[in-house]
Amino acid sequence: MNPFYVGNALNLASLFMIAGTGAAFSIKSGNLNFGGEGQVYLGGFIGALILAFLPEALPPFICVFIALIAAFTVSSLLSLTSGLLKHFKNADFLFTSFLASSAICPVISGLIAGPCRSKTDNLLATPFIPEAVRFKSILPPSSLNISFFMGAVLCVAFYFIITKTTYGKKTSIYGISPEFSKYAGYNNLQLMMSNSFISGGMHGITGCVAILGTYFTCHDGFYAGLGWSAFSAALLAKANPLLLIPSSLFLGFLTTYANRFAFMNSINFDVSSLIQSVILLLISFTVYKKGASNAD
Repeated sequence: MNPFYVGNALNLASLFMIAGTGAAFSIKSGNLNFGGEGQVYLGGFIGALILAFLPEALPPFICVFIALIAAFTVSSLLSLTSGLLKHFKNADFLFTSFLASSAICPVISGLIAGPCRSKTDNLLATPFIPEAVRFKSILPPSSLNISFFMGAVLCVAFYFIITKTTYGKKTSIYGISPEFSKYAGYNNLQLMMSNSFISGGMHGITGCVAILGTYFTCHDGFYAGLGWSAFSAALLAKANPLLLIPSSLFLGFLTTYANRFAFMNSINFDVSSLIQSVILLLISFTVYKKGASNAD
């Protein structure tokens, strides 16, 4: 197998794993986060700007740490707005998270095309980040880097959080039945806010990691498909972070080789998105059928 495509598939899977943990958390809590695309874009944008303009005198690991924390925070706050709207206005979390994402993406694209655009390159992108802070490829010439191991470790960590901690068990109970959670004495507002904060933050980290290891700049529209693919991976894994590893690998290889096939055969439409749509449809049908059976 060609190491270039294998490495790129593994690298893409790592992004699905990281964002997928956020998607899985939202599924577990019952507040579906459909704003992953905008949260990934925002995290990548903020991370790229910080890394491009931080003083070079700072150690690279400090710069990376600051960028990751900033990306996590801003995307968490974007997701948190949906939680606040649900609490104070009884707005649907799924709907508002999608609207917030749809609203923030053109704003970021406008900033990239305007004041934040690189003055030295012809791309619609922010300035490139310094070489010192970039994640180095571990399988040249592909873009595979240490983010693959980061993604796997995060999946294992989130598995233990969800299944072995009191907080994780409360989250699962709240996601199944908010009313039961309330009468059990749990703080539903605290659970909803913390879940939305974590879910948004993991998508933000995904965007920043994509800048650090794959693109090295935030170019217009780099986020496209990342959020939805991560959500698909979480659905395939049934919101189990451990199963998120094989489901992300499956979608990573599927997307990479479907795009390769389309390129080699001059196919003009997005084959990988079409295949993912079919998978999502089949998953949704299975969930609907199961729910209908339970209702009967």
